[in-house]
Parts: sequence; structure tokens; C-alpha cells
Amino acid sequence: LLTMAAADIVPAVPWPWRPERPTYTVQNAAPHVTPNSITNNQRVGDERNFVRIREVATGTLFRDDVQLEAGKKYEVMVFYHNNARTDLNTKIGADGKPVGVAQNVTARVQMPGRLDAGATATITGFISASNATPGTVWDNARATTTSAVALRYIQGSAKIASSNGAVNGAALSSNLLTTGVKLGYNQLDGVLPGCNEYSGYITYQFAVDKPDFTIDKQVSVDGGKTWAESAKTTPGST
Repeated sequence: LLTMAAADIVPAVPWPWRPERPTYTVQNAAPHVTPNSITNNQRVGDERNFVRIREVATGTLFRDDVQLEAGKKYEVMVFYHNNARTDLNTKIGADGKPVGVAQNVTARVQMPGRLDAGATATITGFISASNATPGTVWDNARATTTSAVALRYIQGSAKIASSNGAVNGAALSSNLLTTGVKLGYNQLDGVLPGCNEYSGYITYQFAVDKPDFTIDKQVSVDGGKTWAESAKTTPGST
């Protein structure tokens, strides 16, 4: 079983995941490579709801939405699971590769850099595999604020937070929020066998900053000796 504390995550509720796709259960896994499509995962519930968020300091549960406050840090979780049946991990296909092993598995997160007062930020996570059907799935978490703020990724915070494999605890580059990063089990090589024991989740953190300063512009015509709101000059002067 995945080494994730069950109390860390609030049971899933309906949320805007995409695309529409066939679903499976723990008892009846998929006959092919497909990501995050099991509806009764004992750790996260419906895997289609795989992006969640929480405040760091309070240690609250991962949820689908959160109210942001300036000066605080937040953590985003992205769960990943190749739902192919276990027996397909050893069945070799026409390409010479195991039928149930996902290839070129990547994760990517899209998050805005700023948020206006009263607006809602959509944090979208994408899980992809080159031999999966569908090839990419995505899900959203939401963050709201009552004042204009900036959302700043905390450098070095992205990691594989939970995996039974050798990648457990591995650091992920900030490419997670741009072009994406490869996942894996034995190494971050994009290779992920099918079954719950090979699943895991990513976390990263961001800080909420609120501008709290004023700007005062002045001009000097004597090399910085005196400054004023306005000054008279002549053509060619500095």
C-alpha cells in the first residue's frame, strides 16, 4: 500500500476533472494503461480528484479549495497512479515493452502568479503518459482571496512526497510548473508499473505575498544633491 497517512486527505468531492473517461475500481482495475481513473481508492477516494491544497503552518487536511491569506504558505498535492492490472506488468506487447507499464510519465502544474481581490485562482495538475488512454488527465484545486496577492513558488519545495519506490523523497525541479517533470518508481525515468503499490504523490509549496508599500518619484537636476517633485530643465541637460 502507498505510504500515505489516510488522515492527511479529506475524502474527495465532485470537482472539475477532465477528460471524461472510463472508470475502474480497486477490485476491477483497468485492462490497459490509464492514469487516475479508479473511483474507490482507499487513500484518496475518487482518483479523478487528484489535485488538492492545504495551508502549511496549521497542518490542515488537503482539500479542493482554500482561502489564501497574505504572509502564509500553502502546499499543493498531486496524486498519480497507473491503473493497469498487475498481471499486465509482465505481459510483453508488440513493441517489446510490458503492456501494463506506463511510459514517459510526466506531471505538470499550472498556477497563476498573481490574484486580484475577490478572484479565484485555479491550480491545475496534469498527469501524462505516452502509452496511456487517455494520454493526459487533469484536475483542479481552487484558491480565493479577499485582497490582491502574488503567488510565489518556494524554490526547492517540489518533491515526491510519498512512494514505495526508490524515488520516495526525491527532489523535483521547478520545471514542474512549466514544461513538466518525469515521474517513476525505481528512478525518475518516466517508467511506472501498474497497480496501487507503484502510485504516489507530489507536493510543492508556494507563499502568498501582498504588496504593502508606496512609490514616490522625484527628480534631481544637480547630480543628486537635491530632489523635488518637479524641476525646470533646458534641452541637453541631465
